[in-house]
Amino acid sequence: MVFSLIWLPDVLQRAGLVVSEVPDWRTRGLGNVKLTRGVIVHHTVGPAKGNMPSLDLLIRGSAKLGGPLAQLGLGRDGTFYVIAAGLAQHAGKGSWKGITAGNSSFIGIECENTGAPSDAWPEKQLAALERGTAAILQHIKADAQMACGHKEWAPGRKIDPLWDMNAFRGRVATLLAAGVPMAPQIPAIDDQSRPTLRRGSRGQLVEVLQAALGVETVGNFGPVTEAKVREFQRAHGLVGDGIVGPKTWSAIDVLKAKGVAAIQTSTDAGAAQSATTTMAAAINGTKALPTADDATHVVKTDATRAFSPDGKVFARRRKLGFMNIGTTDVAALLRDDPAAANGVSASAVRAIDALTGNEGKIEAINSYDNAFMSFGIMQWTAGAGAGEGELAALLARIRRTDAVAFEECFGRFGLDCAVASSTSTTGRLTIAGKALMTGKDKTILRTATWAYRFWRAAHHPVVRSAQLAQAASRFDQFATKIIEGHPVSAWLTSELGMAHLLDEHVNRPSHVPDTLAVALRAVLAAGSAKRDPAQWSTKVEEKLVQEYLRRRAGTTMTDSPARANRLASLASAGKLSTERNSFA
Repeated sequence: MVFSLIWLPDVLQRAGLVVSEVPDWRTRGLGNVKLTRGVIVHHTVGPAKGNMPSLDLLIRGSAKLGGPLAQLGLGRDGTFYVIAAGLAQHAGKGSWKGITAGNSSFIGIECENTGAPSDAWPEKQLAALERGTAAILQHIKADAQMACGHKEWAPGRKIDPLWDMNAFRGRVATLLAAGVPMAPQIPAIDDQSRPTLRRGSRGQLVEVLQAALGVETVGNFGPVTEAKVREFQRAHGLVGDGIVGPKTWSAIDVLKAKGVAAIQTSTDAGAAQSATTTMAAAINGTKALPTADDATHVVKTDATRAFSPDGKVFARRRKLGFMNIGTTDVAALLRDDPAAANGVSASAVRAIDALTGNEGKIEAINSYDNAFMSFGIMQWTAGAGAGEGELAALLARIRRTDAVAFEECFGRFGLDCAVASSTSTTGRLTIAGKALMTGKDKTILRTATWAYRFWRAAHHPVVRSAQLAQAASRFDQFATKIIEGHPVSAWLTSELGMAHLLDEHVNRPSHVPDTLAVALRAVLAAGSAKRDPAQWSTKVEEKLVQEYLRRRAGTTMTDSPARANRLASLASAGKLSTERNSFA
C-alpha cells in the first residue's frame, strides 16, 4: 500500500535540499498520517562517526519499538533520507498546541547527533533542517509554531534537541515569510559539458563515474554509487552530498592527472584511454540512437509514409499528421535493460505494461489528433488547443535525470519545456525559447520532422527509463485521494483494480477518482461491503471493480468496455493479479 506522505521528497527538493530516498519508503509505515499538523524535531543519540549511521535503526526499529521510527532522517551533511510515507513511531505520549496524537499528526525528523553537549551540529545540517522544516510547513499550510522539539512535546521525558527551539522557529518563520526561497543550486553542467549526476541518473557518463570510483559499471546511479560518491567526497574535503557536480568532477580530474590508478580499478593505460573515449561518447550521447536530422540529413515524406534521414520508414500518414504505435512494450524494455525499472515496483510495472495495448508502446507517436503530439507508453500530449499538456512534464523529468541525454534528444533542436515545479503534471513545450501557447503555435509538431525527433528520442535509454518512471508517478496522482474516509489505495489494492483506474486516469484524468467514488457509494449503500476497507476480501473488491467498470462505461472515456476487456484478459492469462493487496 502506498501511504499519504509521498509528497515529502518533492517538497524538500523544491527547496533546493539534497534528498535520498530509502528503498520501499512509499509503502513503509504503520498506517496513514491522517491530517499533518506539524513537525517534531529529534536527535538520534547515534554514533559519533558517520553521516547517518542510525538510518537502519530508524527504518527497522529496535526490540522495544518497531520501525519506522521517523519519516525523515537528516544526515550530518544536510542530506534528508526519506524513510517512510506512512505513520512512524517517533512522538510517544505528549502534546503541542492542544494536539495529543503525535504519531498521526506530526512528521518526525530524526537528526543524526549523539545528543551530547560536546557534539556540535554542523552548520550545513542545521541549515538543511531549518529549510526542510519550513518547506514542509509551507506545504501543509502551517506556521512556524507548528515546529516543536521532542523535548517540548514530552517535557521531562525527552531532552532533544539540546538547542533553543524558539530561536529555531524564528529562523523558520523568516524562511516562510520569504516563501522558502531555493537554496543555492549546484550548476547543471560543468565547464567540460559534463552534467551534474545524482541518484536516478543513467547513461554512459554514469558508467564512467562508476569505473572511476571502483563501482560496478551498470550505468544506473543507485544507492551503492551514491554511497561511494559520498565516501569519495568526504575523503577529498568536499561536502558529502552524493551529488556529482563541477567540484566533484574536478576532484576526479585531479586524481586522473596524478595517475589513473588512484580512481580506477585498473592501472592499464589502455583502460585509461578507454575511459576517456567512453566519457567523450557519453557527453555526445549518441549511443543507440537513429541518425539525427539536420540541414543535410532531412526527413522526407510521400503520400502515405514518413522516412528517416537514412531512408527508413518510421511513420504513416494519418489525418493531419503521422503515427507509429511503437514496437517495444514495457516487458521487452526490461528484458533488454532490467535497470530501466529504476525503483518502479514489479506490480506497477505489470499494470503499466498492461496499458500499452490500450495506449501505445515506447516509440509510439501520434501527431494527427487534437493534442498535436502524443508520445510514448502513456501518450503524453502537448495539450489540446491552448491548454497545457503532460508531455512537458515528461520532458522535465528527462532533463532533471540526464541533462546530456535531454540535449541530445531535444535541446539540439531548440525544444525545451516549462513546468511550474518538479511535481507538476502538465506544462508547456517551447521551441527556440518561445512557448507554444495556442493551437496555431503547436501545429508545427504535426510535421514529419518533429514526429521523427520524438520517435528517435524514444530509442535513448534515459528517455525509455524516464517513460516508465513518469508512468508510475501517475499512481501517486490518485492513490492518496480520499473517498468515503479512506484513500483510493485502501479501496483498490489489486493489480487489476489499479490498472483499470490507471487506464481511466490516462484517458480521462479528471474523472479519477470520481467514477470510483460513485461506484463505491453504490456498493456500500447496497450493503455489499463494510465501510472499513481493511476488512475487505478479494471478492468484495471484485464487486467494486465490476460496479466501477459498469459506471465507467457510461462516461465519455474512449472505448471503456473494450479497454476493460483487454485488461481482464491479461488477468485471466495470469499477467495481472486480481488478489487483494497484490499491488505494491
